[in-house]
Amino acid sequence: DFHNLHAAVRKHYAEPTINISGTMDAVHVKNTMKPLALVSYKLFHAPVPHSGRDVQMTLHNRIDDSGAMHWVRTFFKNATFREEVTFTSRMVCSGDHRLVEITRYGVGVESDLSVDGEGSLVYDIRKYVVKMPFLGLIVRFPTWLSPFGGGRTKEIGETEDSFRVEFEMIHPLFGRTLGYTGRCTIESTR
Repeated sequence: DFHNLHAAVRKHYAEPTINISGTMDAVHVKNTMKPLALVSYKLFHAPVPHSGRDVQMTLHNRIDDSGAMHWVRTFFKNATFREEVTFTSRMVCSGDHRLVEITRYGVGVESDLSVDGEGSLVYDIRKYVVKMPFLGLIVRFPTWLSPFGGGRTKEIGETEDSFRVEFEMIHPLFGRTLGYTGRCTIESTR
């Protein structure tokens, strides 16, 4: 479905190295989840542990020789966002239209990928995963076992070099736990 993606979203994933900058209109962490989000961030470098508005961010993607994509997302401190946050991960294909995103210590999520009718890329988080390094296994858990729940990320193309990102996590008992929305611009492909 790659050819059905909007040009900006396709460009985001077609280059072996890409640098993106943007502004998140809003970054949201539910108040009751903030202590847990901060502990999780300190341990695993995910998720973003603070709320804020008009948060500047950068995203650096690099594809290695094995085909894995390495992500470095940095959200910068401002008057409403209390400290700089860097969120790193590694994504690998785990099946047809599916990928696993791993953060520190082998903890991550497995998502189904799809392209909607407008050419947006949609990641639907279906499972949490723990990679067992010595056994070469990935153990999967249902999203309701995490207090953050399941989620969806959507990259929505706007111009040839810009797209919107909408990310939200919802737990069946706790409601909306995390999210951010904003606009990203592709700065360079080297």
